[in-house]
Amino acid sequence: MITEIITTGSELLLGEIANENAQWLAAFLNEHGYTVAYMTVVGDNPRRMEEAFRHALTRADLVITSGGLGSTLGDITKKAGARAMNLPFVRIEEESRRLKIYYAEKHRPYLPSLDRQAWFAKGARLFFNEAGSASGCAVEKGGKILIHLPGPPFEMKTMMRNHVMPWLTEKLGSQGIIRSLVLSAVHMTEAEIEEKIEDLLRSQSNPTIALLARPGYVAVRVTAKGADEKETMDLIEKTAGEIEKRMPLSRYHLEGDVLNDLHHFLLENHLSVSAAESCTGGLIGKFLTDNPGSSSYFKGSAVTYWNEAKEKVLSVNKDTLRHLTAVSGPVAEEMAEGSRALYGSDIAVSTTGYAGPGKGERGEDPGLVYIGVSGPLGTEVHKEQFFGSRRSVRYGAAEKALCYLLQYGKRMKS
Repeated sequence: MITEIITTGSELLLGEIANENAQWLAAFLNEHGYTVAYMTVVGDNPRRMEEAFRHALTRADLVITSGGLGSTLGDITKKAGARAMNLPFVRIEEESRRLKIYYAEKHRPYLPSLDRQAWFAKGARLFFNEAGSASGCAVEKGGKILIHLPGPPFEMKTMMRNHVMPWLTEKLGSQGIIRSLVLSAVHMTEAEIEEKIEDLLRSQSNPTIALLARPGYVAVRVTAKGADEKETMDLIEKTAGEIEKRMPLSRYHLEGDVLNDLHHFLLENHLSVSAAESCTGGLIGKFLTDNPGSSSYFKGSAVTYWNEAKEKVLSVNKDTLRHLTAVSGPVAEEMAEGSRALYGSDIAVSTTGYAGPGKGERGEDPGLVYIGVSGPLGTEVHKEQFFGSRRSVRYGAAEKALCYLLQYGKRMKS
């Protein structure tokens, strides 16, 4: 089923907030077999919003919006949707009574403006909001479905999971599933990869293959749609196997990213990790604590920006720093080993480099980073050259460090 996601709100167009809802909805819908073919962002302008909805309904079977269901004058999504579907916009008395009870239980006065949440397109199917006041809804006409979800991410996700998707499944039946396997090439460019699999790229249908430049590596994403998990994964494995015959690749993640794979790997294998950071300035620690449950494996990260900190906190040799500078393989090695000793972790990772924009102490180009990983298999160091802004270098180094951390852990368990 061809699906379009429309996120509403001028704050998105102004760049005030990230479009988290569109990203989450796309992943969730694809997981359930819905083909997300279009994504639109529209501001709080009645005419433009109605036009966006009308246009979406000409090219998609299912249109899902988020945002603009509240009680202010700027919350116009449902009204624009009713106009786009050429349906009357009516007040639902039962919903008005529910709202009065809801606000009374919250010990808040029921102001006249709050009753705007009780208005819907005629014939709309309402969805209960477990986390807020504004109900969502679905409107059907001419074989098209227009669904309105609330804007706050937690409200939207809860409603989509608990109410909208069960309703869609009951109404439309299973849409199959879509899965993606990402093969990661650490030491190859997109052009080099394309040369090796050009025939597969030209003949692709299901599965599809995409090359994606990531910080520190190139992702080769294989995506398939099937009736069930087995059929879908069989399709993926056939294509992935052919790609792997042609070049060295690592299977970092399925339906996620390197961090999620690392998170599950560390939990399942009861391994602890720590970090020692210079150029990444705490990003590794930030990434490793993004997932709930990270306290089970992450012991800490020492951000040692100055040489004195590297010496005192991580026991990096003073002579090594003086003769080789802080940005060198031996320093990355000693930092990783120092972190492992400091925190008593199973595996430790370190980063030291020049994020830019200026050159290094000995004229090195910005983007030079050494990544160390230390554990029971010994300590290894990887020399990397990143490009782009200071931010790109730092984020690329942090993500690459996680890649090497996962690789090392898998070798420990193989």
